[in-house]
Amino acid sequence: MRAGPGRRFPILWVYHRRGMPVKVEREFDVWRLVEDQTGQKGWMQQATLSGGRDFLIPGEQPGDQAPIPVKGDQNGDNPASAGHMDSREVARAATPEEAAHVAGGVMLRATADQAGAIVAVLQPGTVGSIKECPQGSGWCRVSVHQYNGWLPRQAIWGVEPDEVLAPS
Repeated sequence: MRAGPGRRFPILWVYHRRGMPVKVEREFDVWRLVEDQTGQKGWMQQATLSGGRDFLIPGEQPGDQAPIPVKGDQNGDNPASAGHMDSREVARAATPEEAAHVAGGVMLRATADQAGAIVAVLQPGTVGSIKECPQGSGWCRVSVHQYNGWLPRQAIWGVEPDEVLAPS
């Protein structure tokens, strides 16, 4: 992210996370003025942005923003980095009662209602893809790794309250 629309402008921020959603506010040639979920604004090249719609579960605690160091395996090879703050499965909840006790967790449901079966519990900082947000619905169909389901619209950052996204 740069201070202006060109390589001569200073770098404000380097993102190490694939799929981090940003809001595009303006376009200038191949540059886009974007805003991230923290309110940081700057210019990014169009080629560094994907055309898909992604979301973020807000509320991640501030912490070390340095990239996770890459460690070699027993052969000395460096595996591809997952990227700092990428979603990771950290635990499984066997019952809905256990799922309800995940701090800051947002329930990914099988159907677009609070009574739907819990597919997964998404923690703050989780990033995924938005598949659709029907008109007049408070829910969006999303995908996170191998999990697919519905999230309450107000629980995610990356879609406007009344925005309609057709199925993809």
